[in-house]
Amino acid sequence: MMPDESEPVTESPDEAAAAPRRSKRKYRKTALISAGAFAALAAGLWSAREQIAQRLIDRQLTQMGLPGRYAIQTIGADRQVLRDLVIGDPAHPDLTIARAELRLSYGLLGPRIGQIILDKPRLYGTYRQGKLSFGALDSLLFPKDSTAPAGLPDLDLQLIDGRALLESEYGRLAVKAEGAGNLAGGFAGKLAAVMPTVAAGGCAGEGLSAYGKVSVSSGKPRFAGPVRLAGLVCGKTVAAGPAALALDVTGDKDFGGAAAKAKLEAGKLAVPGLAAARLGLGGELALKAGGLRGHLTGEAGGVRTAGLVAGTLGVDGDLDARFDAGRGADSLVFRGGISGRGLARGAASEQALAGAQAAAAGTLVAPLIARLRGALAREERGSRLTGDVVLRREGAQWTLVAPSAVLRGGSGAALLAVSRLQVAAQPGKLPRLTGNFVMAGDGLPPISGRMEPGAGGRPALRLRMADYRVGADRLALPLLEVAQGPGGALTFSGTVQASGALPGGAVRGAVLPIAGTLSPRGDLALWPRCVTPSFASLAVGAVTLDERRLTICPAGGRAIVQSGPRGLSAALGISALALSGRMGETPLVLTTGPVGLAWPGTLTVRGADVVLGPQDTATRMRLTNLVARLGKDFTGTFDGVDAKLAAVPLDITGAAGDWRYAGGVLTLSGVRFAAADRLQPARFKTLAGEDAVLTLKDNRVTAEALVREPDSRRDVMRVSLRHDLATARGHADLTVDGLVFDKGKIVPGKVGGLQPKTLAPQFQGVIADAEGTVRGKGVVDWSAETVTSSGAFGTDKLDFSAAFGLVHGVSGTLEFTDLIGMVTAPHQTLRVASANPGIEVTDGVVDIELLAGQVVRINSGLWPFLGGRLKLAQGDLRLTVNEPRRFRIEIEGIDAAKFLERMELANLSATGTFDGRLPLEFDANGGRITGGQLISRPPGGTVSYVGALSYKDLSAMANFAFDALKSLDYSSMTIGMDGNLAGDVVTRVEFTGIKQGKDTKQNFVTRQIGKIPVKFNVNIHAPFYSLISSMNPQPPPGALNGLPGFTEPASGVQPPASSTKP
Repeated sequence: MMPDESEPVTESPDEAAAAPRRSKRKYRKTALISAGAFAALAAGLWSAREQIAQRLIDRQLTQMGLPGRYAIQTIGADRQVLRDLVIGDPAHPDLTIARAELRLSYGLLGPRIGQIILDKPRLYGTYRQGKLSFGALDSLLFPKDSTAPAGLPDLDLQLIDGRALLESEYGRLAVKAEGAGNLAGGFAGKLAAVMPTVAAGGCAGEGLSAYGKVSVSSGKPRFAGPVRLAGLVCGKTVAAGPAALALDVTGDKDFGGAAAKAKLEAGKLAVPGLAAARLGLGGELALKAGGLRGHLTGEAGGVRTAGLVAGTLGVDGDLDARFDAGRGADSLVFRGGISGRGLARGAASEQALAGAQAAAAGTLVAPLIARLRGALAREERGSRLTGDVVLRREGAQWTLVAPSAVLRGGSGAALLAVSRLQVAAQPGKLPRLTGNFVMAGDGLPPISGRMEPGAGGRPALRLRMADYRVGADRLALPLLEVAQGPGGALTFSGTVQASGALPGGAVRGAVLPIAGTLSPRGDLALWPRCVTPSFASLAVGAVTLDERRLTICPAGGRAIVQSGPRGLSAALGISALALSGRMGETPLVLTTGPVGLAWPGTLTVRGADVVLGPQDTATRMRLTNLVARLGKDFTGTFDGVDAKLAAVPLDITGAAGDWRYAGGVLTLSGVRFAAADRLQPARFKTLAGEDAVLTLKDNRVTAEALVREPDSRRDVMRVSLRHDLATARGHADLTVDGLVFDKGKIVPGKVGGLQPKTLAPQFQGVIADAEGTVRGKGVVDWSAETVTSSGAFGTDKLDFSAAFGLVHGVSGTLEFTDLIGMVTAPHQTLRVASANPGIEVTDGVVDIELLAGQVVRINSGLWPFLGGRLKLAQGDLRLTVNEPRRFRIEIEGIDAAKFLERMELANLSATGTFDGRLPLEFDANGGRITGGQLISRPPGGTVSYVGALSYKDLSAMANFAFDALKSLDYSSMTIGMDGNLAGDVVTRVEFTGIKQGKDTKQNFVTRQIGKIPVKFNVNIHAPFYSLISSMNPQPPPGALNGLPGFTEPASGVQPPASSTKP
């Protein structure tokens, strides 16, 4: 029976005394049994140690989620060795270890890991899309819910020939490491990393490597050694040469930060717009708690940009940056100094200045740019830059502050000084600037500027430039104000003052107001309202304009000049121009109607008038319309140009054509015009110029034109002209290649006949029915003071009808000493094959000259005539005066027999020699002979009438007279002629000192009467041209039409026979 458990158990005294003895024996026995059991257990465990270890390792791998396999090489009390450890997919393992040894150490608390030795570990991983992964090891290396403190474990590790390969989209990184020591402190080893090629962000590098020592001290890991890059290329824009970074970085014990010392030395660097021959960076930085602090130094050598080159540029200062995870730098502050040496213009700056100087050649700007370039060239050698800067960045906003900065030239002078400069920028807005700057130095433009807050706190710039001079050339900017509007747009206004040279001229006291806006997008608008530029004087070529103020206004409610995404455009208008001045010493007045310009587009000028010279003797020009098409080249049309030249009495009217301005050359082409003589009466009728070409280049005018008679379309002459506007000197060549006169019918608009009277009205009534060709050349030279002209014109054969009769075969050349005034040298000789002033004469020579006032002076004319000669006496023909034309023909030593033979008077025969004169006069009523007379020379001669007597019943005296005429000796004979050439001419023949000839019938009575002095008077009445018609062929019908008093009847009826009355 079991005892009642509710009752207490008692013990007797003997039992109580025997109890200790029994207990001792019991304990001894128990100890022996336990020791034996432990020994048996230990022996069993030792024999099964590998199986137990394998189960423990497998369970641990399973708990860590690591699929793996391995082989146990050795399991001991203080040393355990595994081999061929593979973690992950056996075909593509994440980690392999050839041999892993775990050494245990024992202490009061039991065994612990004393050292781990890894022999030939191989780690494989990837880095893709910003995530680092080692496959199956990720759960062990990157636990999501670990609460263990960060840091390296207190573990003694020996790494033998450890290697890792990291695959990424940037390239393959291979790492080799080895070392030994406690990871919590005392570990030391070496690490080498190689990345043969690197590709990221459009850049490609090669030869990236790192080699250095790794160590751990007090739980802080450290790497010290060089990191090198053979080269880097980013597309076609960025290239970097070999670079070496001496890096010494130590991490915090809890991995919360790091401290680094670094020094970068790089070879050549090229990025868009910048290149450097070398680059150096250095500093000490500390990264901790989302912040980066430290000291930075940097220097670039051989720096080149398009606008600037520098021997060196450097920075030295402190950096304080705060980071927000995932967003990059949230705030950044850099405080330090900037420095530079050998600062100079870049190639683009120098080319721009040189190009601007070349483009401005001949203007006031060119010498100013030359002075600026010279000053910069002197000061660039030995130049240096010093200054302080503070750079702040808060998110996307940043500010740059330069309390002071000075650029000094080689002379030591401060070329540019900046103070209290601040630049603030925000995305999508124009930067805001405040501060002061001053430009100075020998030969540099004196410029000062101040940037300060304006309306609404927005920045405003006030810029001034004092006179910048080179000789008489000067440029000044009294004030230019630039202000920033609410939306970031810039508005500016000011004034430019200038004096000096212009292409082909000069300006003095020019003032140009400036006003406009610049939008945040870069759109520019200049002169939104009317602007009034002015000048004290403006000279272009030989033209100097007096002081004038112009009013130029925008068109269509827009600014005069605009520039934006669509390019540059301009539109302006001037209601009228009224300019005055001088051309040389000659007064000049220019007025116009409306002037409008649109770019790109057209320029129009209406109603331009130019008056050159004193009002009474001015050259005047009128332009009705000018249209210019503005583009790369300026082209257009003009019409309604009238010009009256003071120096040359010639008017150009109705000129029209095309024009083009390109490359500094103005060209007029296809020009049509009319040329008229201004003198009254006119020396020539209006001529037509066609296909004329004119060019203006380098202040010189050249022109070529063909001049025609407008109705007949006959070419008259070619004109080639040269004129220098600067000197007012010019030259014109006039060439008559072959001016043909003929009697063809003129049909307007078609080539037809041409007569002298068609060209010159003064030939009306003087010359008709001309046939022949005239050739010659003339020149006209002029200057501001004088005009001279000369030329030579002639013909090989010219036929025409003159007031005194027909003229054939005129040949010769006239030398003009004043071609414009139609004045020749004295005694010009023309040969005349034949002329018929009543009696045909041949092989003559005429000595004439043309005098001022359109006067033809006949010095003489000489023809061989009937054994003697016929002379045309001196006389003047005033072509512009309506007055009778008088000619006096003198006859010397003609043979009476030849005269009668030429007259074909078969019933008369005569001997004797005669002299005399035939005065001829022509007017609107016709021609006449007044006081014509032939007188025989002593001793007289004979005359015989051998015709039949037509009267039967004559008185004795009449019979005596006619018998005497059958053979009559005379001592004197006078033949007088008077009358109209177109009507009857009375010829009076007087015989004196007569006696019967030896062949006459004589008787007593006649012999007695013959002793009495007898005088015969014979009067002949007959039309003059009928009288002489037997002496030469008749002129063709109408040959004398148009000459004064000579209009022949259309029927051509033969005039009645002449009658002879005693």
